[in-house]
Amino acid sequence: MSLVELGWRQFTFFEKRAVMDPQNPTEKFKGLENMVACCSQSGDGFTLFGEPGGAIFKLSKKLDEYCWIAHKRTLACICLCGNILATVGEDEEGVNSLVKLWHMDRCEKEAPFCGRVIRACQLLESSSCHPQACIVTLHSSLQHFAIGFSDSSVIYYHGNLLKEKPTKWLTIVNGTMSGTGDEVSGLAIAWLQSKNACVLYVMTSVSVQSFVISNKVIIKTVMHDAKGCLRDCWSFSEEDNRLVVGSTEMVHFYEAEQSLLSDIDGGRGKCHALGRSNQKVQLKAFNNYVTLLSKQPSSMCSSQDNWTFVLSVYDVEGQCVAFSCALPSVSRIFLLDSSLMILSADGTLSHLIEKHIKTKLDLLLKKNLFDLAVGLAKRSPVGNEYLPDICTKYGDYLFVSGDFENAVKQYVETIGSLEPSYVIKKFLDGSRIKELCSYLEMLHKKGQATAQHTTILINCYAKLGARHKIDLFIKQKLSCDVDVAVQVLRGANFTVEACRLCEENGLHDTLLSIHVDDCAEYAVALACIEKMDDDLVEKYLEKYGKLLLEKCPEQTMNFLVKLIASNDKIDATHLMKMFVGDTVHCSRFVELALQADRCNSKLRDIVLELRLRQWMVHRREDSGKQEMNTDEIVALIGDSDLPNALQICQMFDFAPGIVHIYTSLERFDELIEYHMRQNNLKEVFELCERNGSRKLWIDAIIFASREDNIDANILQYLLESYAISELVSLHLSSPSKRSLQRTFCSLLFDIFAFSKVD
Repeated sequence: MSLVELGWRQFTFFEKRAVMDPQNPTEKFKGLENMVACCSQSGDGFTLFGEPGGAIFKLSKKLDEYCWIAHKRTLACICLCGNILATVGEDEEGVNSLVKLWHMDRCEKEAPFCGRVIRACQLLESSSCHPQACIVTLHSSLQHFAIGFSDSSVIYYHGNLLKEKPTKWLTIVNGTMSGTGDEVSGLAIAWLQSKNACVLYVMTSVSVQSFVISNKVIIKTVMHDAKGCLRDCWSFSEEDNRLVVGSTEMVHFYEAEQSLLSDIDGGRGKCHALGRSNQKVQLKAFNNYVTLLSKQPSSMCSSQDNWTFVLSVYDVEGQCVAFSCALPSVSRIFLLDSSLMILSADGTLSHLIEKHIKTKLDLLLKKNLFDLAVGLAKRSPVGNEYLPDICTKYGDYLFVSGDFENAVKQYVETIGSLEPSYVIKKFLDGSRIKELCSYLEMLHKKGQATAQHTTILINCYAKLGARHKIDLFIKQKLSCDVDVAVQVLRGANFTVEACRLCEENGLHDTLLSIHVDDCAEYAVALACIEKMDDDLVEKYLEKYGKLLLEKCPEQTMNFLVKLIASNDKIDATHLMKMFVGDTVHCSRFVELALQADRCNSKLRDIVLELRLRQWMVHRREDSGKQEMNTDEIVALIGDSDLPNALQICQMFDFAPGIVHIYTSLERFDELIEYHMRQNNLKEVFELCERNGSRKLWIDAIIFASREDNIDANILQYLLESYAISELVSLHLSSPSKRSLQRTFCSLLFDIFAFSKVD
């Protein structure tokens, strides 16, 4: 099948250049001119070639050459794993196949050290004839080893061949009994650590099989859909456990884990019709490419060669041809230090140099092949830096073409690199609002949204009436400025959604504001407060309590009663603001609070003030009628904060309270002064009589002397009790009080006369 029939675009992502001789830069390198290689293996900075005569040829990346004889007679195959090289060949005539293990990092007698020699034919189970060993494979762990024979027989060994002598081999295919009889053209080993299983691929010219081995037992055999392959037409990568097989018609791709699936699915792999019309000669898989060397009959009649070779490099994931050229004659292609080398029949060496990714991307973008450019950048280890620019150009291209939906998908890929305003401006038109929503949603999802972006997105939802989108926005808990989102929802009258967003993000202030200010849902607001923690309950009752008490008094009072009764962490004094102007509810609340905390002096003072206000109103409105019981009010005065209670009583001129407090504090001087200010002469002398203080008596007599009419019995009592001294008479000799003076002097004379008789 031609490239046109395949439908893949063709590019020139590689340049073919001749390799020059390092000793003579003006001349082409021809160090491999006389080499006839039957196999090759690439190592770290070098490539090994096996010659049919038994020699191993080593070529370094500096084009240094080295050769030694591995087998004296013939060489069939080599396999390189790290520094260990396995070879299959013969040292003498007859069927006497030997497998040798060489240490490439250790030399003896100008050749690598041979650490193990295995006679392969003797390892086969009963066989009348002895087939030749033709292929060998070794896993990089050095724990798995397999040998293939010319009659399709395959044997497997699990263990370290370098440290132990192999004795127990597992026969995978018995050529005389179950094999196809065809020579084994390929072996590959994949180790599945998670499954504790080994997958051994066995390839012949007519079939491809895989054997799943666990604990040295074959647990499954899979026949794959590839119809076999030649010796050099397959490639295996241990990194991803992927086998690439180039059969006559197709190129197949198998993953090792596929072999663990059911028989129906496990044998099928991805395939592409690569090189279908040509005869495949070699296949190499490297990086993201599959390289095919094929040949086809020469179309030039004058050509001396009957065949024309075609070298094609396929980007399978990108589904394009990265390079293709016709060659007159090719001996072999191989990898040297990750570069694809081409050895021509005349001994000249060429290599393919991959162009810089920027050059390849520019080529694709000029042709508007944006899909290929995106895929190429994603597969490249250095392509991420180019992706934003590619996606921006792709998005612009689609936008101009009117494909807004796919344009947005490309712009989404630029988030974090491209300024969002560049995209938003393009989609502000009302007809593109859905695409704008898609972009803004991803902007939020990736944490790149600002408050302005949130505002635009919510406004878009509001214009679309997409309530379900708003619900999804809330459920996804996208990173955004929640305050702004709530504000926008409130403005668009999506109050239910705004409340949900507030609840999920703990925006109690805004939540209550919506219920109270926007919806007038006072009972709902109260229910929200009931669910909050104690400190928040106290905070929001201070803020909204007065309004809630006004709008739903019963529910609010019931909540307060329950709150005070069940929670001792609430400071009731902080809630008094809500009762300003509502003495009835305030009195009820404070009494309940006081029952819960009788030692709370602040509450007592509040109750005292409330009762005194009621007392004043009652006295003013019901003058002449029966007064309120003042004893109950006095009982509210505690012992812990008497000075403050005194101020309250003085503010309302509540005499019983003032007298009680002065008496409790034993501040009799101030008490007698209070009685004097009230002109309570009787109470003055009763206080003096209870207290018995001479000073109080003197103050009392001095106060009484100001009166024109005083009871003589009082004066007689004063003199008989010796409560005052004679000095008082000096004060009583005032001219304005003659009658009082005469009375007092008469009493004084009688007392002295009586004293003399005694």
